[in-house]
Amino acid sequence: MFTDRSRYCAPVSPGTGIVPARIMARSLLKRLNIKEPERAEVLLLVNELATNIIRHGLEGELCIFPVTAEGYTGFLIRATDRGPGIKDLETALKPGISQDNGLGLGLSAIKRIADDVRISSMIEGGTQVEVWKWLS
Repeated sequence: MFTDRSRYCAPVSPGTGIVPARIMARSLLKRLNIKEPERAEVLLLVNELATNIIRHGLEGELCIFPVTAEGYTGFLIRATDRGPGIKDLETALKPGISQDNGLGLGLSAIKRIADDVRISSMIEGGTQVEVWKWLS
């Protein structure tokens, strides 16, 4: 069970890339002694969320919160951007659909790996994706 109630955040932008978010996540997972395959899954979620911030939201922040709820331990990963928002969320969640020239696999991969995904997107701009990953 985690006793850490902190949040761990890293900026994500074209200037910083996704490296600060990956370094922060790796450091946290190592410190908490998270083993494979959960470590790889959390890092993949961080990678996809951070990449989406740069591709679609231009810049933002990625935070990881160690969480414990109802006997489960895991992570809440929150990606927040200041981009144009997702106009059609239902379509964006389908594999192979992208708002740019990408492969359109990011959100569907996140949805497949995570235990819960919640997306809030404002038409005026900005998107927040919250992902829960519980450890076995």
